[in-house]
Amino acid sequence: MDSLFQTEQLLLQTLESELAEHVLPAVAERGWDYYIKGRVQSVKLVDGDTLIGAVRGTDMYSVMLDVGHFGYSTCTCPMADYCKHMAAVYFAACGKSGMRSPEDARRRLLGLAAPEKLSDQPSGTNSQPEKSHSNGADHRKIVSRMEEQYGEAWRQCRYTLHPLQSVLLGLKGYARDWDKPIQKYEWMLAILFTLRQAEKAFTLVDPFSKYYQQMSFTRMAEPWIEQYESLASEQHHWRDWTDEQSDWFDVVTEYARNQACDEWNELFRWDFLYLSLTSGRLDDDRWRDAERSRLERKGAEVRAIEQPAVSSAPAVQAGGSGGEAAKSKEKAPFPPIALAALDMFEGRDSDAAKRLATAPIEPIEPLVQMYAQTRLAERNWDSFQVWMQFFFERRAKSANTRALVPFLFLCREADLAQPDNPQWMQWMVAMLPYSYSSLADHWIELGRFSDWADLQLLMGMSPEDLDAKDLREATNAEPQALLPIYHQAIDDAINSRNRQGYKTAVKLMKKLEKLYKAMKQPEPWSRYVMLVSDKYYRLRALQEEMAKGNIRP
Repeated sequence: MDSLFQTEQLLLQTLESELAEHVLPAVAERGWDYYIKGRVQSVKLVDGDTLIGAVRGTDMYSVMLDVGHFGYSTCTCPMADYCKHMAAVYFAACGKSGMRSPEDARRRLLGLAAPEKLSDQPSGTNSQPEKSHSNGADHRKIVSRMEEQYGEAWRQCRYTLHPLQSVLLGLKGYARDWDKPIQKYEWMLAILFTLRQAEKAFTLVDPFSKYYQQMSFTRMAEPWIEQYESLASEQHHWRDWTDEQSDWFDVVTEYARNQACDEWNELFRWDFLYLSLTSGRLDDDRWRDAERSRLERKGAEVRAIEQPAVSSAPAVQAGGSGGEAAKSKEKAPFPPIALAALDMFEGRDSDAAKRLATAPIEPIEPLVQMYAQTRLAERNWDSFQVWMQFFFERRAKSANTRALVPFLFLCREADLAQPDNPQWMQWMVAMLPYSYSSLADHWIELGRFSDWADLQLLMGMSPEDLDAKDLREATNAEPQALLPIYHQAIDDAINSRNRQGYKTAVKLMKKLEKLYKAMKQPEPWSRYVMLVSDKYYRLRALQEEMAKGNIRP
């Protein structure tokens, strides 16, 4: 990176405040001396909030200034504390930005000028509306202020989201001196705004790179989303909120709701971001009724837009590919998802399932699993069956082993908790062959070895294909249930009509002999050997292998 982005000037402001707190004026002055003598060999910004540089002193020293966690900043010089090389790198970064005077920075660090407030704008930039430190009516204009100052930051993120790290830092700086409860709302809104910038940036990616860029962008945003969800999980004490807190909650909720309704967003699950924020407010009857009305209006707006064929994408999609439109149609519409959450909380699971009936199964599958898991934990069997029936009917049309894992897990848990209801087992059997592994494990867990053995026969499994531990348990518990499995496997091996198949058959017959002996049934074993010998008497190679294995009538 040859220059610092304009949006990263607040990062330098924050770094200066950290240096002023941790670096003595005399140390800063020696750093200035290094800077004006040209001893700073390089400086650049990495990962959106970290400055790295090289300074030539007695030796060549590497400096790392972590703006987000300044205590982690390091220098390879012998100095154990914050040093002049760090100050020199900061002055060089100011000079490189082209918008920040190193001389002014020096005067502030030496105490010759008043410290710069984080709300001030960097020198050389267009003036922005000054940040108000009173919470007051800020919630009414906070989004427009964010758009005004950082609304075009996405254009700098063609290949990476690193520039948005400093945007997020700057946005959080708005609330630096606010009350903690209000500060958390502003932080959540800042994260949502930054994620929206990432969505816009993704439209710049060419179609051939979308898959890899999507992974890169979402991985970069994971810490932001984790922090958002952590803050959202704290928003459940609504009865203790002030009017101002309620206003801020509504602002953040409205932003999340609007973005979740935007079908052109591709990177993030905005519906999940909305639900994680509002889940703690569901027990507020007045809010729930008002939110239902808002969502129904949103749903009507979405339907009105979808009726006429939309031939062009929004302005932000300029340069996007035609494949984006097709992809967006695979998304589930947001209003029904949010309304289903309200229905589910009120105990109207059938209504919630009906709202989701027309949505593609993939995007709503995690929600269906969560709702079913909730009802299972409550032992609300009627509601649980609603969601399991929904899952079964939708997944039966496009079943595969991986997609069925959560459904089969819930079936197993339900069968353990309610063994007298045959429905759970019937669904697992109906999903064969995809449910084979789960069903086999379940029957072993329950000690139903006869059913387990019948399943192996149905699937054409050989004893050699089975888990040794499972086979041992079945042998000890119900050895007679394994006889048909061995008989079938021996016939299959012989019918391969080759020497290797005959060797496999003899190997299986040796194990079968042990099984008969364990059951103390030598006569059935002798009759079985005689039957095999007579049936395949023309297969000389088989007779030879049986003789080698000492298997004789």
